[in-house]
Amino acid sequence: MTTLLEIKEAISHLPPRERAIIAAELFAQEEPPVAKLEDALERGLRDVREGRVRALQDLKGSVASWITKS
Repeated sequence: MTTLLEIKEAISHLPPRERAIIAAELFAQEEPPVAKLEDALERGLRDVREGRVRALQDLKGSVASWITKS
């Protein structure tokens, strides 16, 4: 088994909260260029202006399923 497969296997056994922490830490290691961040922010603001948003309460039930998908 490769190291990557071992890591994936170990992560699959973590509780959802710990999986989310790992995902956030891995994401934080990558520093996208400022232009990409500005583009993402503008897209998000445009989505808000055009009504393409969902309430936080509606999303809370979905988060667990998002972090368990491989």
